[in-house]
Amino acid sequence: MNNHNRFASSAEVSMPVVKMLATKTVVVALATCLALLPLPVLAQNAAQWSAIEAASKKEAKVAIYHNLNPAGAELLANDFRKEVPSLNLEMTRLGSAPLIQRFSTEFSAGRHIADVVITFPDETLFEGMKGGWMAAWVPPELKNYPPAVNYQKKNMLFNIQTAREAIIWNTQRVRGNAVPKEWSDLFDPRFKDKVGMNPPWRSVAIQGIIAYWEKLGLGDTAAKLKANNVRFFEGSGGIIQAVIRGDVHVAELTDLPLNPALADGAPIGFVYPQSGTTTSEGYMYVAAKAPHPNAARVFGNWILSGRGQLLLQTYAGLSATRPGLPGLTHLPPTSKLSKPVDGLSLTPPAKQKQIVDHWRTTFGVQ
Repeated sequence: MNNHNRFASSAEVSMPVVKMLATKTVVVALATCLALLPLPVLAQNAAQWSAIEAASKKEAKVAIYHNLNPAGAELLANDFRKEVPSLNLEMTRLGSAPLIQRFSTEFSAGRHIADVVITFPDETLFEGMKGGWMAAWVPPELKNYPPAVNYQKKNMLFNIQTAREAIIWNTQRVRGNAVPKEWSDLFDPRFKDKVGMNPPWRSVAIQGIIAYWEKLGLGDTAAKLKANNVRFFEGSGGIIQAVIRGDVHVAELTDLPLNPALADGAPIGFVYPQSGTTTSEGYMYVAAKAPHPNAARVFGNWILSGRGQLLLQTYAGLSATRPGLPGLTHLPPTSKLSKPVDGLSLTPPAKQKQIVDHWRTTFGVQ
């Protein structure tokens, strides 16, 4: 199989993930939970926050860079638009690595487009925090969170959700003893031509799981997956679509779209292997040079509110960080997983480069 055939087509990537939350039961449950949650609380300085809200109406727009799952992000955006009709919300989605690179390039060039960024970080983003990328502010809702949510207590970078790496499979194509249980099953010849994943040059999360495979002693996993004719997809949404259709039978997946797909009845099985898995903390920040700084703060506070967090968890499919939220409907909490490891702890900049360079060389990708 040539390099071209190992990559998903643009049509595969652009299709809707699944019809999100279509069942009456899920909709009713969401409505019930929302009814029990308060609207965003006022800031301690009510007059100051009121001034920010008033100024945001004059700005009338907020631009978000993110890597939430596509269908869920649009549902989340629609709810925000209904609750804050004065703001025209625009969303741009990229994988974590290209998103951070884009923001960095634009910041260096003095082209300030994004007001708010939601992404999974790497060292470049943390260096950007030191280099002036992020506004320092205290969201009114922050008082409802444990201190760890506020990265290094600098009031710039806020942890809003957590993703985990999993193996998924099509339950109509993979059954019985063929069901994968461990990471090593992805390299098994029985899945040749039928295994999918995101490439590591697209996602920091994938770099983390590859580093973890190395820690487990699984050898040259790039070479093993090349031998199995792995197919690369540009995003978790593309992967889960391919598994549902049967284009691939098993896949490594950052679990962004998994809970919504299971809620919709997709024929998907999943496992977080007993040998352990990696996690990725999703963060939100307001850009220091945001074109619409007040609107950015209004959105940032909303996504930290009880309503915003529940909607984020329900639509985006990841465990949100606000205390007191109900758990994901179809996936276990991170506390119940075997040996979860922060993927970022395994991938300092030199390691990230080594992984990406090796995989690009192995697959002949420039």
